Amino acid sequence: MASSFYRAEWSGDDLQQDVSEAHWVNNSLEVVAQTTVGSLVPTVFDAYARINYPARNGTPHPLSPAKTVVAWHVQLTSIIEVLVRSTKTPNECWFAVWEGNTALDDIRDKAPTADIAGYNYFLLKGPVSRATDTLRGLSPSLWWPADHAWCVAQHFDFPCTYLGGSAETVAGILALSEIESSPVRVDQIITVNYGQHND
Repeated sequence: MASSFYRAEWSGDDLQQDVSEAHWVNNSLEVVAQTTVGSLVPTVFDAYARINYPARNGTPHPLSPAKTVVAWHVQLTSIIEVLVRSTKTPNECWFAVWEGNTALDDIRDKAPTADIAGYNYFLLKGPVSRATDTLRGLSPSLWWPADHAWCVAQHFDFPCTYLGGSAETVAGILALSEIESSPVRVDQIITVNYGQHND
């Protein structure tokens, strides 16, 4: 997801002291032996999609060589536009940044972390449009609006994003011409090497 595009930064003052909002995500994930879509994104939604990141070297994605390559920040801007329309709380969104990066070492004593599926995250809060912002250069791993209308998982182990929401929301994402996306099932098994199983 590297890009020369300028990305605004969250400040230490944006770190949330109350991380109880993350409980609904953790409680809605499916604990299974193999990683599924529902172990990354809450299982409460009507539909789900996978969004592939563009190849880092500017070449077409190997799964879709004919697809026009668009930088990730451009794709993310289009995705945000759909998601803003798909929530009643566009100005109140939660962003979870994994605490395991050394870039965050000096803020560990400034804010608590939330446990989501066995990983600890710092929580930030702001409008959906801040999904492009980073904390010490790190993108959020999970983000969702206060009304829980959808949830986005940019898990650090996967070269793609997973999203859950209403059928209309997911259809809006799938209709975006500048991104490479596909519908997925909540129980679909996924791997870091794109070894997704559709049976």
